[in-house]
Amino acid sequence: MPHSSGGGSHGGGSHGGSHHSSHSHGGSGRSSRHVRSTYFPDARRYVYYDHHRPVYVYADYDITEKRSPLRFLMLLFYLPFILFTFSMFAEAYHHPHKLPQNYDYKIVVEDKANVLGNTAELRNSLVAFYNRTGISPAVITVENSDWQGNYSDLENYAYDLYVNHFADESHWLIVYSTPDGYSSSDGYEDWYWEGMQGNDTDDVLTKSVTNSFNDELQKNLTARTRYTVSSAISTSFDDLTPTVMKSKVNWTMLFTSIAILAFVCLHACLMIGINPKARKYAKAKPCSDAAQEKACEYCGYTYVVDTCTECPHCGAPIPPEDQPGHDLLDKKVTA
Repeated sequence: MPHSSGGGSHGGGSHGGSHHSSHSHGGSGRSSRHVRSTYFPDARRYVYYDHHRPVYVYADYDITEKRSPLRFLMLLFYLPFILFTFSMFAEAYHHPHKLPQNYDYKIVVEDKANVLGNTAELRNSLVAFYNRTGISPAVITVENSDWQGNYSDLENYAYDLYVNHFADESHWLIVYSTPDGYSSSDGYEDWYWEGMQGNDTDDVLTKSVTNSFNDELQKNLTARTRYTVSSAISTSFDDLTPTVMKSKVNWTMLFTSIAILAFVCLHACLMIGINPKARKYAKAKPCSDAAQEKACEYCGYTYVVDTCTECPHCGAPIPPEDQPGHDLLDKKVTA
């Protein structure tokens, strides 16, 4: 069904149309598993090696434990959010397509209020717009009494004019309304205007496009010393036609989608327990706060006493007194 592309009035300025928009809401989560470089309550000390140096961390869970791969099933929960962000990426880049000529695209200009005068220039502008976009523009002028008292606003009246004139969704109708029998000698003109676009035009007549056109037409109609009603409309179309089919990037939507995707990925990693240091943690060993470091007799790199039976760097055996459980062995020998 057709819908408003926006409009305006002499006393109220311009307004946008009834394009639909979507909103998203995100949640947040918190992991109960912590790894830090300093001690915190209920944490245990671990050591792993990075670039042949011991690295100490504190964790409130066993960082060497392999977690079940079934946890990745939780990714199914995030799939709709990821698909949503990809759809935002697609919408951020907009390349309009010319409408096919599969409808009655005859351009309509009806001056019921007798305010347009010579419409040759206006028709040329409308034809140029149609040739560029495939959208057939139409202009109808009416008097205020045609809709005031019978309709709540001009938008509803413009809707009826559209569906009664066109059996398709490929037209863009501009309705201009003026006081009954108005002439320039009457002084202030209480005029209104409204745009009504078919659904098939939405790919070209986006919200940003129509908002720009609305501002331009409102400005031109207000500048009555420079423009007539006819030239105000034709000039507005002339300004729009050269750029209306250019590809556009919605930078706000693009950066928003990137931010949402980054948040979803980070949230998923925290909930599933993906850690970039998991491979290093898998080789970590528990150690006490008083653990000592010694240099390997073979490679010279440092290892932590009481945590290994062979050098974590070269694999050479380390002295028995530096291996885990040597205190128990000494007690057994003494006994």
